[in-house]
Amino acid sequence: MNTPWKKFSALIPAVALNFMDQTVLPVALPTIQQEMMASDTALQWCVNAYLLAIAVFVLVSGKLCDRIGHKNALLWGVAGFVVFSIVCGLSQDVWMLVGARALQGVSAALMFPSQTAMIARIFPPERRGRATGMIVSVGSLFLILGPLVGGYLTENFSWRWIFWINWPIGALGLWLIYRFLPASEPGKGKIDRLGFLFFAIGTTALTLTFMQAADWGWTSNKTLFFICLALVAGFLLIRREKKAPHPFLDLTLFKHSAYAAINISVSTIQFIMMIIVFRTVYFQEILGYSPSQTGLIIFFSSCPMMFMAPLAGFLSDRFNHKLPVACGYLLLIFSFFWLAFFSTPSLMSLMVALIAFSAGIPFIFTPSYSSAIASVPEQKGGAAMGMITTLRMLSGTIGLALIHLFISAVEGIRIPKEGKRLAEISSFSGVHFALAFVLIIAFAMTFVLHSRKPTHRPPESPAEGWD
Repeated sequence: MNTPWKKFSALIPAVALNFMDQTVLPVALPTIQQEMMASDTALQWCVNAYLLAIAVFVLVSGKLCDRIGHKNALLWGVAGFVVFSIVCGLSQDVWMLVGARALQGVSAALMFPSQTAMIARIFPPERRGRATGMIVSVGSLFLILGPLVGGYLTENFSWRWIFWINWPIGALGLWLIYRFLPASEPGKGKIDRLGFLFFAIGTTALTLTFMQAADWGWTSNKTLFFICLALVAGFLLIRREKKAPHPFLDLTLFKHSAYAAINISVSTIQFIMMIIVFRTVYFQEILGYSPSQTGLIIFFSSCPMMFMAPLAGFLSDRFNHKLPVACGYLLLIFSFFWLAFFSTPSLMSLMVALIAFSAGIPFIFTPSYSSAIASVPEQKGGAAMGMITTLRMLSGTIGLALIHLFISAVEGIRIPKEGKRLAEISSFSGVHFALAFVLIIAFAMTFVLHSRKPTHRPPESPAEGWD
């Protein structure tokens, strides 16, 4: 008989692919840059193409999951992820790698909402907090293994193997999903195609603006065109979503203050997490660590994620989800201020900040996701969780672009005066100060919203048909 935990085990390979692929690449970026003679901007696109594709497609995928069934969505997502991982490893130039990473992101977009919705199907409400904590803990294990694996493979074999190792994981995942997960009844999730078009154009144009403005110039025709395109698409999207009977983004859900607070927390943490990409490069270029040493540092400093996620789930179930969320914010704020003041730290000092960082993330993610699941009807789980993941990934892609823009601007001002090394140190310190204040603002907003009574009840039934 398939027990809930046996079914849970079938989700692990898909979770491994999603989480490990977020951290396995950054350690290899300096090596890829040298081999392919890539610019800094092209290098950041290797990461951001993946995030942008997820942000654009995950909500459509959530509704598609409701329509074709969560099990089928997982099977297609894992299969696609494996195929495009192989293509990533075969890339002959940086832009081929960027394109393959984008297609990886589309495949990942199919997996994200269906994984979360599967937890709601497998476990009863009173056990979902612990189950969510376990899935985050398992994901965190692969998240912290990513830099270790990436550094080892890059230094001893080739950066291409960081993608090729996905095929055995994916093959195991396909067999487990097919063997153990229950099939779900297909629904009729309705998709507002025009809303999706406006959203895709707007987010892509906005990301292009922030990523390329430093190269193009803020007053160039390209930059101004994409700024105008993003503004027009955003205006049309909001106008459309207010009138559409089945909107692509159900903005009325944000009238529920708890749901809005959850989205602020999840999106902010994804935003600030993009500093990991720049840290891995900084540790190698400024602090002098090798790819393997960088992987080891991130691995050992990230180990608290495995223990804090179940603890956060327990505290959320036993007391209130606001308690672990508050602890998470305080740990992260401390971590960013520490590295802002000590930007060329000793190994011990560096570990203090990184451990606080890795401990704080699951304290926010775990209770946020478990309380979000409880706030929506089960039959709309894929679509509702898809919206949270959409905003999370959009925050990640915008966060990577803005951090890149901030660092480039600071270095552009300071390099003529201080030289490249001191300018990079100054930009590292400055961006950590800036992100610490972002966390403080999000912390305040989250708890103001949690203190309000809900003014809107989420819809009780899914939409029917297709637009």
